[in-house]
Amino acid sequence: MRIQKGGIVKRYGIFHPLLLSFYSPSLYRDVAENWKGVGFLYLLLLLSLAWIHPIMRLQQTTVSLMQTLGPAVLEQVPTITIRQGEVAISEPQPYVITIPGSDTPLAVIDTTGQTTPENTQAFLLLTKRQAIVRKNLHETRTYDLAGIQDLTVDRTTAKRILDGCQRWLAVLSYPLALLGSYAYRILQVLIYAAIGLLFARLLKAPLEYPELLRLSSVAVTPAIVADTLRGVAGFGSSLAWWFFCFLLSMGYLLFAVRANSSAEPGERAYPPPTPPMAGPAIG
Repeated sequence: MRIQKGGIVKRYGIFHPLLLSFYSPSLYRDVAENWKGVGFLYLLLLLSLAWIHPIMRLQQTTVSLMQTLGPAVLEQVPTITIRQGEVAISEPQPYVITIPGSDTPLAVIDTTGQTTPENTQAFLLLTKRQAIVRKNLHETRTYDLAGIQDLTVDRTTAKRILDGCQRWLAVLSYPLALLGSYAYRILQVLIYAAIGLLFARLLKAPLEYPELLRLSSVAVTPAIVADTLRGVAGFGSSLAWWFFCFLLSMGYLLFAVRANSSAEPGERAYPPPTPPMAGPAIG
């Protein structure tokens, strides 16, 4: 297939590398010679497809957990009032909301000051004037409640929030996951292209950094596809798996550079077609 663009004949479009990147030297020659830009648009397309299954699985898992554990958690939610930035409940404190089957509390409400982030592993600690959210074992995020003048949260409100999470989780999670992975992959491709300069020197391939950026963006396709299939199969990730993906990407980047080393500097790997010979003049 040939795609005419700006006077340059492209043999392959943006969807072709999804398959041809696994085996086609001619694809990598076309990417280096005839594609424009640095390949980040293709990278965005690839990640957009790769994130569909993980987000769908996250949605299904979350809905299943909420349907199973949600009612038990909702039964524990007290009526919480926040007026002039101060929290109040009528139940004895510290008040603990737990997840059935888990030793880690989901939330602790304590306006007395007895509970601190240091002596609880709760995901949410609600004090008299602050909401403290635990991101992981070593990091918390504190939100001041001074700006809240009058708010009441009860079981009905909590159920509405859970229902909203079930409905909008995938819609909100997909762009966040995509943008985060896109930034990570761009940084990765920038580093890989720098390594590609070494490959190009060793193989005497006439490739500059922008061309190697395009090649790197395509060369990571097999590793991203393999990682996506790993997730579909339900296998976990590990340091050894990350190292395997790195080696796989390096192998395909070397393959891409080698595919472009056969053409001497100034020689096109795809010379323009020879025009038909003119027939004899009739006079």
